Amino acid sequence: MTTAADKEERPNMSPSELAAPRDRSRRRRKSAGADELNGRAQIIEAAIASILEVGFYRSSTNEIARRANVSWGALQYHFGTREALLLAIVKELDHRFVEDVQRAELAGDTAEQRIASLYDVLARHYDSPAFLVRLQIVLNLEHDPDTSADVMAEVTENAARSEVSIRRLLRQAIGGRPSKAEVDALFHALRGFALSRQLAQAIPIAGSSAPGPDAVKVFLRGLGRAFA
Repeated sequence: MTTAADKEERPNMSPSELAAPRDRSRRRRKSAGADELNGRAQIIEAAIASILEVGFYRSSTNEIARRANVSWGALQYHFGTREALLLAIVKELDHRFVEDVQRAELAGDTAEQRIASLYDVLARHYDSPAFLVRLQIVLNLEHDPDTSADVMAEVTENAARSEVSIRRLLRQAIGGRPSKAEVDALFHALRGFALSRQLAQAIPIAGSSAPGPDAVKVFLRGLGRAFA
């Protein structure tokens, strides 16, 4: 119901506008927030694709904006600087990894079966082209003297969160009460093998090829026996 006070506050509005719900601006703000999140996600995906296709140094903010089909000003609005965009990419990829790990439950009654199940989880991250993007970004940020200390602190913090999540699954895969050395050894073995497959595909060497399914089985069987 519209009161006289409402009409005095909004004297130029039509009867239909006066009768409309008073939370329309709230809905518009929610819509704007969703649009902003979508815009950020669109730019991040374009940046990942750009680094994969043309490399880290050729992926300028202008190139990324072109691929995202947004203006350079829109990219500046969402991220401010290229460094901030690179940090956002690392955080997004780490977030995906942590979510995947937290949802994962290992299957199998033996160490070999559980380790194979864990390898499937890790391979989705380390045997993925997106991990090469993260690797390029982190290496360049670490070696760039202009990288701010705050940015590197956030990169380190994200990596620490990822480590906490994965250690739960590592202990579950080994079973019992494994030592830190055992947990570390299993993680580095699994990550290294998954990453080697990715690198072999990204940087092929004549006469060599990425380990195939049979090689993966042999590798996991050996680990299973080591931790049996």
